Amino acid sequence: MNHDLFRKESLDANKTKVLGPVALYCPPFRWLIVAMVCALTIALVGFCSLGSYTKRETAKGVLTPETGIMTITAMTAGTVTALPVREGRGIKKGERIATVSSEISTARYGQTREAIARQLEIQSQGVTQQLTNLEQRNVEALKSLQERSSLLAQQTTELDTIYRQRQRQIALSQKQVDKMTAMRAEGYASNTQVEQQESELLDAKVRLQDVARQRIEIRQQHAQTRQQLREQPLTYFQQKNDLQQKLSDITQSMMENESRRSVDLRAPEQGTVSAVLVKPGQIVSAGQTIAMLLPDNAHLQARILLSSRAIGFIQSGQRVVLRYESFPWQKFGQHSGAVSEISTSPLSPQEVASLTGNTQIQEPLYQVKVTLDSQSVQAYGKQFALRPGSALDADFIVDKRRIYEWVLEPLNALGKMTSL
Repeated sequence: MNHDLFRKESLDANKTKVLGPVALYCPPFRWLIVAMVCALTIALVGFCSLGSYTKRETAKGVLTPETGIMTITAMTAGTVTALPVREGRGIKKGERIATVSSEISTARYGQTREAIARQLEIQSQGVTQQLTNLEQRNVEALKSLQERSSLLAQQTTELDTIYRQRQRQIALSQKQVDKMTAMRAEGYASNTQVEQQESELLDAKVRLQDVARQRIEIRQQHAQTRQQLREQPLTYFQQKNDLQQKLSDITQSMMENESRRSVDLRAPEQGTVSAVLVKPGQIVSAGQTIAMLLPDNAHLQARILLSSRAIGFIQSGQRVVLRYESFPWQKFGQHSGAVSEISTSPLSPQEVASLTGNTQIQEPLYQVKVTLDSQSVQAYGKQFALRPGSALDADFIVDKRRIYEWVLEPLNALGKMTSL
């Protein structure tokens, strides 16, 4: 029988306990925290499933005219003696840009090429005077030959008349001799009279022979004169051609001397001088760039060099983001364009160096041309035209995927490798 005054439960309740009962504590904003965690989880899942990541390839380029910048180079080594143009000036086709002189000065002759030019000019004037004199001599020779031919023709006619008269005279003398001979046989004429008639006949025959000889000589002279008339134009043209050839050789020597002495560099097309790279009095070498000319109405395009790692996904018409170094994109924004042309073969490091001047590139690069959406940039409320030669950075969109595709790409690649 239990005689305790208090119950055991009452006594246990008054005892000090080391471990108390388990109590679950819930903060007052527990449902808000749960909602935030759920929302964050949903947002993360949505971002991974709906969000995308774009892989970009950044490359450097430069602005160039679509028709190309015309480069004016020195043809020969020499000194710039005249430079009438300046940057930004409009220039017409054929207008002089610069003069490069390669004149050589010696102690004895001074300006050697100038002295050669004077001597060649004297020779040219001499040959020209010879041509003039030859023309005059030809006219005079033709006139003289024509007059001589006419005179000989008249003499031939006169000699023919005399020859016929001499023949008639001989015939009459012969009749007279025959008559006197018959009269002598009849005793009516003496031997002296017959001999006198025979002497007259002989004299007439001699005079006829003289006329015949003169006729032959005159006809020969006439034939020679006519031959000279026929040959004179040929002789004249031959001599004229010889002198003209000599004059042509002298002119060619003058041109070659002038080309070595000084050369005028002229604009091949109408445009604007975009750069002048030399100064008057400067010594230049053959092939050195003197100035650069931008053709009128030439639209600029971006010429960009891409490595083979990024060229595979570049297509014609693809959009490109451009950032001009002359207009910082942080302040003036980014600009856009579209791919218009892609080179089918890469440029060698040597070709890249010749285009860009950068000799540090050791890999082949592809050239991509981009058509600009705008030929100007708006800054401070104004439109500023883009300038050829301005450097730029270009972003090409190489690949675009969902976030989860990028996350799972290693697993997909591993699965493909396992299947192989």
